[in-house]
Order: sequence, then structure tokens, then C-alpha cells
Amino acid sequence: MSFLKNGILITKRGFLINAILFFIFFTSYFVISFHIPRQIIPSADDRLVAQVSLHFIIAITLLLTSFFIHRINKLRLIYASSIATSIITVLLFFVSNEVLKLAIILATGIFFSTGLLAFSTYFWNLTVPEERGRIAGLIGLVSLPFYFIVDYLVAPTLDFLRTVMLSIVLSLGPIVIVLLRPEKAVPTAKKDGRGNYPEKRTVLLYSIPWIIFSLINSTLAKNISLNILQQTSSSFYLSIIVLQGIGVIFGAACGGIIADFFGRRLSLAFSLTLYGISSALAGLVNNYAMFCFVYVANGLSWGILLILYSFVIWGDLANKENCAKMYSIGLITLYLTIGVGLLPMQIAQIPLVVSSLASCLLIFVSNVPLILAPELLPSDFREKIKLKLHMHAVRKIGNQSKNQG
Repeated sequence: MSFLKNGILITKRGFLINAILFFIFFTSYFVISFHIPRQIIPSADDRLVAQVSLHFIIAITLLLTSFFIHRINKLRLIYASSIATSIITVLLFFVSNEVLKLAIILATGIFFSTGLLAFSTYFWNLTVPEERGRIAGLIGLVSLPFYFIVDYLVAPTLDFLRTVMLSIVLSLGPIVIVLLRPEKAVPTAKKDGRGNYPEKRTVLLYSIPWIIFSLINSTLAKNISLNILQQTSSSFYLSIIVLQGIGVIFGAACGGIIADFFGRRLSLAFSLTLYGISSALAGLVNNYAMFCFVYVANGLSWGILLILYSFVIWGDLANKENCAKMYSIGLITLYLTIGVGLLPMQIAQIPLVVSSLASCLLIFVSNVPLILAPELLPSDFREKIKLKLHMHAVRKIGNQSKNQG
């Protein structure tokens, strides 16, 4: 067994199912929350109300669902939420009243968030701590390029009819995994059935950095992007957005590997520090080369944090009884802060330098809880990794000595 395969228990079928579900839920969210409202609600103010309300509905549904979802078969719940979302979305073809359209959008948020939480717990059931980072990173590497294609290239060009059809197709996407026989997508080796029972202090220490980052990403980071957009041409801005997307993809893959081989705290601290430095440079050095670096660095940081806080951290903190509640913490934080960021605020009036330095300061403050938090990756696995690295280095030195001799 190779070094990279240590700890991998998930089957190829299980990996493919999770990759498909991640793409579907990640892409469906943006279609439901941004592209459909853009098509059916002409007033910008009314559209903003719909989007903010949707994010709060998603957060509330995630909270309520987390209390009973452990009693329900996760795959059946994913299928049910998929069918319900598609049926609700079809009603948009037959409704002309804007109030009813808003109600339909909010209803899709309810079923979407239920299926999303079921998917998160389904992923947990198929993975063990030693493999979660790499599996999640590979899922991001495979799925995120297709998301960027749909969200940035396909969806913006569609009219109302095609946008709703896209949403329906994505909603029905989970039904496709029936063909992969997901009941057989279980690890071939026996998993350790013992769950983690973390102290509330540990959960809090890992939650604080995610809360701070999510708030910055939905407020101050938006102001930084707006300022850079005003200083650059539209073609250049499009180029750095593409670079940022590439950074997200590779950040997801690299972050998962780092998290498994060197620990969760190191990967989180690295991504937060990189984000803080790049945020500061965005306000202090205003030239095109620096803007390229900032967007690539932000993409790498976002990719790492997205994967770790979507799949890994809460999975490590979870056991069979509280799995859904742990994952709901991360998801609620994400969607609630996005909703807060959509609220009308005077963020745009803050100078670029102030936004950049404030982001940097808050991000570095968020590293403090990580210093106090215990490592989540099992210590015996980390020791095994260190031993293999040491043996590899010794073997390499021995080969070099033989060649020189």
C-alpha cells in the first residue's frame, strides 16, 4: 500500500457518489439563491429581500433538521428532498404572483437544506478521520471545476425557462446515484465504531475561526473586491476571478492532503494566515501583479477552509449521535453569514486600506483559538506518517551515498 493510500477505506463507488452529491448541492444552492431570483424578481430591493430571507430559512431548517435527522435513512431523505425540490420548482412555471414566487423560493430552501445535511452525515458514515481530508480534497478537485462551469459560464446566459429547467435537473440529480447502488458503497475494511466526544470548549475553539472568516468573507472581503473592480478593467477582473477559481480547486486538494498528513490545526492556521497576508497586501500594494497574487492566495485559502469546514472538522468532532448537529454548526454559520452580508450596510464606504487591514487583524486573531485547540487527527496516525517520512528520507540519503560511492 502506497504512502498516499494509508487510511483510505472508502470505495470508488462511494467516492463517486459523494463527488456527484457535492457538485449537485453546491451548484443547486447558487442556482436557487442567485440565478432564479435574478430571473423572476425584477426589483433589486425585492430580490434582496428574497435572497436574505432564503438564507435565514436555510439556517433555521438546518438547525431544526439536526435534531431528528439521525433517525432517518440518509439516502432516502436525500431522494425525498430531491423530488420535493424539483416539484416545488416546477410550480414557478404556473405562478405569476411575486409573493407566491417568493414562497416557492423559500420552500426550495427548506428541502435543499434538509438534503444537504443528510448528504453531510452520509459522507461521515463512509469515512474515517484518517482519510477525510484527502477524500474531501479529491471531491473538491473533481467537483469544483464543473461547478464553476455551470455557475459562471452556463447559468448567467440562460433565460427564465432554461434557468428553472437547470434547477430542476440539478434537483433531480441525486436520483442518478441509484444507478450506482449506493447501498454497496461502504468501506471494505471495518471502521472504528468509537465516536469522538469532544468538550464544548473544543467545539467552540474550532468554531470561532470559521465564524470570523465567514463574516469577513461576506462583508469586508466584498468591499475589497468592489474596490479592486473599480480600479481595474472588466477583462482583467474576469482574469483574476478565473485565477481565484483555480486557486480554490487546488486549495481544496492540497488542503485535504495537508490536513491528513500534518494535522487539522496546521492546515487551518496556514490557510487563515495566507488569507490575512493577502488581504493586507490588497490594500497596501495597488498594482495588477499584486491583485493577481491576492486573488490566487484568497482562492487557495477559501478552498482549504471550504473543504475542512464542510467535511473534515465537524466530522472529526462528531459521533453517531451528534453527527448532524456538528455538521449543522458549520453549515448554519456559512449560510447565516452570507445572509447577513446581503443586508444593506455601509461596507462600500469603508476605504480599501481600512477593509484590508481590518480583515488581516481579525483573521490573525482567529488563529488564537487554534493555538489553544487540541489536534483532531489521531496521534497514532500522525506518528505513523512521521515515521514513514523519516524512513523515506533515510532511504533517499542511503541511495545518494551509494551513487556517490
